[in-house]
Amino acid sequence: MVVGEEGIDPGLVVHVDRPEEVGADRLVNAVAAHKLFKGPLIVIDFGTATTFDVIDAKGAYCGGAIAPGINLSLEALHLTAAKLPRVAIRNPGNVIGKTTVSAMQSGIYWGYVALIEGMIARLTQEFGEPTTVVATGGLAPLFNDATDKIAHLVPDLTLQGLLLIHRLNA
Repeated sequence: MVVGEEGIDPGLVVHVDRPEEVGADRLVNAVAAHKLFKGPLIVIDFGTATTFDVIDAKGAYCGGAIAPGINLSLEALHLTAAKLPRVAIRNPGNVIGKTTVSAMQSGIYWGYVALIEGMIARLTQEFGEPTTVVATGGLAPLFNDATDKIAHLVPDLTLQGLLLIHRLNA
């Protein structure tokens, strides 16, 4: 069974201009998040890309935003700037870095915190209703503690959604 193939019911309505372009991972996360928390919701998935998806109170997928993933951004800094080393993502503690490495870690970490908070504010404002924010993906735990905007951390959200869709179509 492949989510997105014809004949597979994802268990939600997709309210976007080109539903066939929405990634299966985003739909699967929406299904699981709605089942767990109802809505309206914003689901943030910290993967190769950092995705922000809006789900309404009825569980319909309403669209979202896609930003470069954190590791992709770090790799781009290292590969395209002659003197910037490869660094690991972590909370550096301070915003003002005193070394190249701590400045890079600050820029990535606190920059992504600002991205998260800014996108949540803008998505919620445009959607026009208060939303509950659910985070998933490998780096979600790192950012969960950095902001009070994330209400729920669900590391296995995608797997839960796959199981729900499988049960629906079995």
